[in-house]
Amino acid sequence: MELNNGFKGKTLRIEDAGRFITQRPFSLMLKPVGSRCNLNCSYCYYLKQSPASEIMDINILKRAIEETILANDTPEISFCWHGGEPLMAGIDFFIKAVEFQNKAVERKVQNGFRKPLIINTIQTNGTLIDKDWCNFFRESNFLVGISIDGPEDIHNYFRVNRTGDKLYEKAINGLELLRDNNVEFNVLCTVNSRSKGRGREVYKFLKSKGVKFMQFLPVVDPGKEWGTEAEDYGNFMKDVFREWWENEDAGSYYVQLFDVVLANFLNVPCGLCQFSPVCGDVPVLESNGDIFCCDHFVNSLNYLGNLNEISLAQAVFSKRIAAFGADKSATLPLKCTVCKFKTLCNGGCPEHRVLKQSQDFYLNYLCKGYMMFFEFALPYFKQMADQICSERE
Repeated sequence: MELNNGFKGKTLRIEDAGRFITQRPFSLMLKPVGSRCNLNCSYCYYLKQSPASEIMDINILKRAIEETILANDTPEISFCWHGGEPLMAGIDFFIKAVEFQNKAVERKVQNGFRKPLIINTIQTNGTLIDKDWCNFFRESNFLVGISIDGPEDIHNYFRVNRTGDKLYEKAINGLELLRDNNVEFNVLCTVNSRSKGRGREVYKFLKSKGVKFMQFLPVVDPGKEWGTEAEDYGNFMKDVFREWWENEDAGSYYVQLFDVVLANFLNVPCGLCQFSPVCGDVPVLESNGDIFCCDHFVNSLNYLGNLNEISLAQAVFSKRIAAFGADKSATLPLKCTVCKFKTLCNGGCPEHRVLKQSQDFYLNYLCKGYMMFFEFALPYFKQMADQICSERE
């Protein structure tokens, strides 16, 4: 079986065009319409936030793009367009964004810096996608993440619009348009209470729709109807792994969790904040110019300033965001520090640390599920790692 897992391990260095030196690289998440969305999904954590939701001012957009490109001296510079539903900003907004990116790259090269590869990713619910969007995505080399929770009964249970309409058919139509128009895409699939015991089924369903890259995102919301239990999530991912392994899908179908765990197993930077020792590499820019450490922590404690008042570099390289990132490891409970799987998950996302321990630290709600999956899958990851290492020799 040929193994060709899709992780990229890089140790990157950053210099800001003559103003900042040897700083951490970062990607930028931009929310062009804030948390505004044409859907009203039950489990959406953005619905709990209340930042301004007007369309991002063109001058804020221009400045954010220019400063991100000038502040990163790396081979690749990433922009993640998120929401809410970012497509509500309209195609013209994104055409202008690409123009700003191209001009900023030209300026950077003229100043003697290497030409970076600009990577644009966008996350959408898929219901607004049409042929025009597909043409733009393909021609502008956007990687499109589309939210599909699985078969119709799972997808429609929590993903509805504001009048309660079920939108599975529109979402699948969006996926099929992307696929049939040769747009690079992946699927973000939440693991919620309706997914319980259906890991194999969901994985096979996504494969049947031509999905090659999958992210399975657990919904953590204790006490809510839509939240997954830790053990249910662990069993779900074990079942997905079984289906993936038994069908020899490695190298043909990619599951983000598998790539990330394998990278951590090989001691290679995994590229996913929740499983990294430090977070804070992807600050979020709201539509009104407000900057926060992370899109999961849009609150006063993690507010870095407004782009109309400070530079993006000042926010990203501030002591506040450095402390935010370091806290991920500094606040690990004892159970994590002595855990044999610590280097695989690094405590998971801080937002999910809600289980109070004997000291003042909190354990990740998904801990049992992670441990179940790691215990089961580790022998397989070791086999893959051994093969990768032997092929490098």
